[in-house]
Amino acid sequence: MGFYRERPVKAVRKARSCCGCGTIIEVGQPALDCAGHYDGDFWADSYHIGCRAAECDMNEIHGAEEWIPLSEIDWEDFPWLIEAHPIVAKRMNITRERYDRIAEEQRRCHEAWRNRVPTR
Repeated sequence: MGFYRERPVKAVRKARSCCGCGTIIEVGQPALDCAGHYDGDFWADSYHIGCRAAECDMNEIHGAEEWIPLSEIDWEDFPWLIEAHPIVAKRMNITRERYDRIAEEQRRCHEAWRNRVPTR
């Protein structure tokens, strides 16, 4: 990476999309503007302060070699996000009920796969 910077913004002057949760950072809300240079490409994004914190925490937990954007959170991490960053989870419409539905669907798919009839 050539460079990376984060700059807190006390109040945004123009509404913009949060790179983490995908919702709008409204005029007057605080934000975090990030910019960098990676593999020859320049990039810049804005985050809700809490969304950037959740994204950094998630990557610290996973210890991933490649950065995992918050927008690509795996459903198995929903309970952690609900517990550790409830405001971010609410913004992303991540609820315990949604997690339970996905987990049940995954269980049914695995069960169906295990009980499949072998084909020739």
